[in-house]
Amino acid sequence: MIRCIIVDDEFPARILLKEFIEKVPTLELVGSYKSGLEALPVVQAGGIDLMFLDIQMPDITGVNFLKMLSIQKPLVVFTTAYSEYAIESYQLDVLDYLLKPFSFDRFMQAVSKAMQRVAQREAMTNVHKVTESASQVSAEEEREVGEVSPKSTTAERADEEQEGESPRRQIEGSLTDRVILVKGDHKIIRVRYEEILYISSLRDYVEIHSTTGERYLALMSLRALEESLPVTEFIRVHKSYIVRVDKIRSLFGNQISLDGVEEYIPIGKSYKDYIQTKLFEQG
Repeated sequence: MIRCIIVDDEFPARILLKEFIEKVPTLELVGSYKSGLEALPVVQAGGIDLMFLDIQMPDITGVNFLKMLSIQKPLVVFTTAYSEYAIESYQLDVLDYLLKPFSFDRFMQAVSKAMQRVAQREAMTNVHKVTESASQVSAEEEREVGEVSPKSTTAERADEEQEGESPRRQIEGSLTDRVILVKGDHKIIRVRYEEILYISSLRDYVEIHSTTGERYLALMSLRALEESLPVTEFIRVHKSYIVRVDKIRSLFGNQISLDGVEEYIPIGKSYKDYIQTKLFEQG
């Protein structure tokens, strides 16, 4: 169950969102509020997974309200009648952006994103638990190994290294080239470069968006991943986005569109001139 709240100063908008939320069995409406200040104690108390947040409100704007929240804030879907806030929503790591008036189908697209993100968070939590357990087991094994005589242990390790050295060197270059290894949900997934549409940054994690529609969450920085990818196939377009070059379709202001991706990807100011010159100008 995804616990959510509504923050919107317009009564009709709150009613519509309430009706939409009640149609979805996996959503639980915790509260509906007229302003960010009214909702603040509820958000700070924790336990809220998703917030539908209006931008233009009298006391404090949705943007400023979001900026004043702590790191452990809920997932946010902006709901507004003003399209000019779309780029800023990307910069604030907002899950989605609903332009009023929006349909139930468009609402469900945002909810689907929230469901995926919540599932990914739970998966990563499980991974951390498994990692901690594995670390404890490894520590115990090391203590047990320490009880064996140093001479025999050294000899056994030398034999193992000698036996495994040649095959390891032979396969290392061929089997791990052109893939990203994503660890999560008790398994390791090999994501091929050819499957990647774009990669977005989620603080300590990156989210890999694939051509199959799957999304993979990996514990690494966007900068580290950028350095491992081939520069002829991937390009950094924003501090939070890397895209596959041959999937770029069009340039629209400070955004680009990709084949197979509905939403636009923002372009950072420091990247725009390079991208326009490199990809959208002849000569």
